[in-house]
Amino acid sequence: MADQISKNNTAGSGTSSVAVLKKKKLNSSKASTKPSDKIKTDVRFKKAKKISKSIKRMESEISQIQKQMARIVKDLTTVLDLMQTKKSN
Repeated sequence: MADQISKNNTAGSGTSSVAVLKKKKLNSSKASTKPSDKIKTDVRFKKAKKISKSIKRMESEISQIQKQMARIVKDLTTVLDLMQTKKSN
């Protein structure tokens, strides 16, 4: 009889320990998803920030190129005007 009780207790404790392990796994997976979601969000934010910075840098480079092209157009116009005045003289 004592053997049956001890077997029942071990079997019962085994099932409860399995249930406890399942609960622990569920809780740990829930806990692990929250930090990983935060990490993913942080990574996405950092990537978005880098992309934003690179876009701003490109915009400033484009602006500088446009200014240089405007100067070149002005210089070429001046050169053409000088060439036309020399031809007419």
